[in-house]
Amino acid sequence: MNLALYREFRPRNFDEVVGQDFIIQTLKNQIKTDKLTHAYLFCGPRGTGKTSTAKIFARAVNCTHSTDGNPCNMCAECVALNEPNTDIVEIDAASNNRVEEIRDLREKVNFPPLIGKYKVYIIDEVHMLTDSAFNALLKTLEEPPKHVIFILATTEIHKLPATILSRCTRFDFKLLPMNTLVEHLKSVFDKKQIKYDEKSLHLIAKAGEGSVRDMLSVADSVASFCNYDITYENTEKVIGLSNKDSIKNILLSIANNDINNLFASIKMAIGTGKNIQVLCKEMADFIKNLVLIKVGVNDYTILDILPGEFSTYLDISNKFSIDYLKRAFSKFASIELDLKYSLNPENLFESACLELINSLPTQAQNALTPEPTKAAQPTQPAQPTPPAEPIQHETQKVEPKAQTEIERLWGNVLIKVKENNMFALFNALKNVNKVEGIANKLIIHTNDLSSYEMIDNPDRLGVLCKLANLFDESVHAVEILYDKDTASTQDIKDNLKEVFKNKIKFKE
Repeated sequence: MNLALYREFRPRNFDEVVGQDFIIQTLKNQIKTDKLTHAYLFCGPRGTGKTSTAKIFARAVNCTHSTDGNPCNMCAECVALNEPNTDIVEIDAASNNRVEEIRDLREKVNFPPLIGKYKVYIIDEVHMLTDSAFNALLKTLEEPPKHVIFILATTEIHKLPATILSRCTRFDFKLLPMNTLVEHLKSVFDKKQIKYDEKSLHLIAKAGEGSVRDMLSVADSVASFCNYDITYENTEKVIGLSNKDSIKNILLSIANNDINNLFASIKMAIGTGKNIQVLCKEMADFIKNLVLIKVGVNDYTILDILPGEFSTYLDISNKFSIDYLKRAFSKFASIELDLKYSLNPENLFESACLELINSLPTQAQNALTPEPTKAAQPTQPAQPTPPAEPIQHETQKVEPKAQTEIERLWGNVLIKVKENNMFALFNALKNVNKVEGIANKLIIHTNDLSSYEMIDNPDRLGVLCKLANLFDESVHAVEILYDKDTASTQDIKDNLKEVFKNKIKFKE
């Protein structure tokens, strides 16, 4: 059976671990000076080398011919520990998370190692342990036998109790930068004698999103599809990333206020089966690069672009103002969640592009043809007016936001309320009849009295305002109005009972 690339190229010593230099050097120093601690915590995103480093460390502390802290992988201990053994115990906490398993571990730690000097317990995804299991582990983790070392690995450090964190030496594994991933991928392909081009390397590395394992999994699929002769076009087909030319055409259509070409470019981008969410993410990434270039960044490692693409990005960035680009980036970044729950994500994406076209004259006026009437305006004498009146006049003239935009915003708020388990508030919000946005305020209407009383609380309105602000930074307040005119008869009766302290009765 052919091994997957991420398994075939799993590091066998510390020097082969990619991109975690600080952690590796610290562990090697501890091994060389024999100043080990009893419990380690490896945390960080998936595919960054936590479990691989733990396995190398477990062999290195038992190796009798260690070189610069690395296991030699040749001595009797290393050879024995490379095979299934009882001295390196790997526990998957996702499937062994009950207190019974931890009690069994507490009994077995007292048995001495059979091969080397230390018995090493590697508990993967340790955040999956139950509260009772964590409590059962505490005392053993704090004062284990001298021959035992614990290594806890997790991708969700925030789920671990403080009592566990305080008993471990913590190491944070980081996502890898693009240039490091590209160099590692190039080394893997050279060793496997796989043909490739530079642009394909960057595309595969970007799909890995900082994870070595994810990148090698993508590389495996691409290599198989291309019959080990990788081209940029075939790589794009496998990964499903949108063609940058289509994204450029979409942005140029927005800059030129060309709606016809805009829709044609969108159809071209998704017509080959591209995922609309991927297209949106690519748009956000592309615009982010334009923003960085606009503020003077020219470091390719920060921009994540090929050197030959810089001039193209620069030309497009010059067509927009910095404020407009920031607004466009915020727009595409914010609708990624909407696309996930939308019944027609294509329409939602097209609507976002149209909104940017409509806002272009005010956001990037310098990119459009100047209006001929502008020159005549300075000859008109200014009419002084009291300062109070213009402010009131502007407030009254503020037009409400587009209803579709408000509905999307409100849908996202409801999702967040439910995700945060605020079920009482969520049930009350389901009785909201109408939501409108005026100026920087979100106004919600209900004709249900009990729901109104539930929501009409400064703390709850503050929570709603913070949630709405996640998706629209212009929202500074949330207000609820009780629509008495459309209230149900029962609501009116309940209101009267409250006023008269239940001294009034109604005929049923």
